[in-house]
Amino acid sequence: MSLPDLTGLAEIITDYELTKRSFNRVDGLIIGTGHSDFTKANIRYDLECQGKTFSLIDVPGIEGDESHFTRMVQEAVAKAHLVLYVNGTNKKPERTTAEKIKSYLRRGSNVCTLVNVRGGAGNYEFKEDRESVDKQGLEILKQTEAVLSAVLEERMLLPGHCVQGLIAFCSLANDSISGTTTIHPNRDSDLARQQRNYLKYFESYDAMYRFSQIERVEDVVRKKLSTYKEDIIESNKEKLRKLLEDNILILETLLKTHKEFLSKIEPEFQRCKSNIKEDVNSFERLLRASHRNVYNELFDKLIEDSETIIEKNFGETEFIALSIAQAFERHSQEANIRLEESIKECLSELGSRIEEKVNRLLEDIDRTQLQFTVKQSEGWLFEHTGKLGWNLTWKDFGSAAFQIGSYAASGAAIGSLFPGYGTVIGAIVGSAIGLVMTVLNLFMSKAKRIRKCQAEVCKKIEAEREKKLNELAGDINNILVDVRRHINEGVMHKLEILEKNLFAPTAIISKQISCLTNLKNNLEAMPYGSIKAV
Repeated sequence: MSLPDLTGLAEIITDYELTKRSFNRVDGLIIGTGHSDFTKANIRYDLECQGKTFSLIDVPGIEGDESHFTRMVQEAVAKAHLVLYVNGTNKKPERTTAEKIKSYLRRGSNVCTLVNVRGGAGNYEFKEDRESVDKQGLEILKQTEAVLSAVLEERMLLPGHCVQGLIAFCSLANDSISGTTTIHPNRDSDLARQQRNYLKYFESYDAMYRFSQIERVEDVVRKKLSTYKEDIIESNKEKLRKLLEDNILILETLLKTHKEFLSKIEPEFQRCKSNIKEDVNSFERLLRASHRNVYNELFDKLIEDSETIIEKNFGETEFIALSIAQAFERHSQEANIRLEESIKECLSELGSRIEEKVNRLLEDIDRTQLQFTVKQSEGWLFEHTGKLGWNLTWKDFGSAAFQIGSYAASGAAIGSLFPGYGTVIGAIVGSAIGLVMTVLNLFMSKAKRIRKCQAEVCKKIEAEREKKLNELAGDINNILVDVRRHINEGVMHKLEILEKNLFAPTAIISKQISCLTNLKNNLEAMPYGSIKAV
């Protein structure tokens, strides 16, 4: 056999021996070195226990900055029915760590605290050394549970345990038949060396296993296995309960905020309505005053013209009556025009004042930072009234910008206040003059008779003035009835709808809180591990 052949044979034999040595040595590859977090993602391990399969999900550590892994931790915990929090730092955790755990558990789950007591082989040579390690571990466990219980709900926490993970691993990483290590050759320099050193102070792998107290973790898992169906149901119920609780809190906060908002704007609605009513009263006063002025001016002019007509045409009774009637017709047409302008002006003033009040209300609402939209509605239209001959239109309540329509009545519309009055006035004047001319003609001079006629006609006209002024109240009331009706059915009605819509969420939110609370109470009343429709 040549030298190259011997060299090849040697390599084959070497590879064989290495393969033989590595056979069944698979343990320890997933254990970190301690220099940095080994787990950079969620790693799932399917395990068999008592004939049942369950999954162990190893997640990145949460001490320090785990911002890159937050989502992964949340996903893992969302699936978990048991969370093992392992404190491997040999010191109590910070409160921030407990708060992180709580944030991950916001949908509910049980937490079992494990303190992984660390110690090299030299810490276990003597009995007192081992007792010291145990004592140190129990103190760290006590401190850890105190930190967690101050943040987490009591029902979330299971009793904690001290374990010595490295010794437990070393006690299990061996072939039970041959007694040889199963730690991977790549970890000979650390894990396998630790295993050999531990064996110097423990008489067997079994002694190491018992001392590690890893059985306590097994007991926790076994208990979960015996009730896993009920625990899954209960865990899901807890997640649902927590979800309901969170939503109730959100709704209660929303309800409180909305009530505070309503308490600020409710007085503004009342003030706006009160001011609009006062504006209508002011409109009534202005309308009455302007109408009285027009009526008085009409009759003043009629008296003045009648005196002139009688003086110039004394003795011509029919002509005087006709002339005074014509004067009345002329002045009444002018009065009708002035009444149109007066009503238009008063309505315009009323519209401007209402616009100002509504604008102010909407500004007050806007200042409370509640955004809402009121769509344009033709329901704001003050429809044309043939009887009164005027209309009032709101085009956009959202901005409270409405315009007063023109007063479109003809002279006849307002002239209905004096229907056929020229004839009446003529008859009144004719009878007055005829009376003076017939009865007193023989006893008075012409000048006296003229003054007597003027006085008699003036008296008749004053009587008609008084009659019309007395009728004025009814005419104004007819106008006011329609104005108030349109404002009540338009402005006030829309304000009430707006106010009602703003108050509506209170009842809706309260009802939802009540429904969710009842559901939560029914859920909590269900026996452990059971579920039923509600």
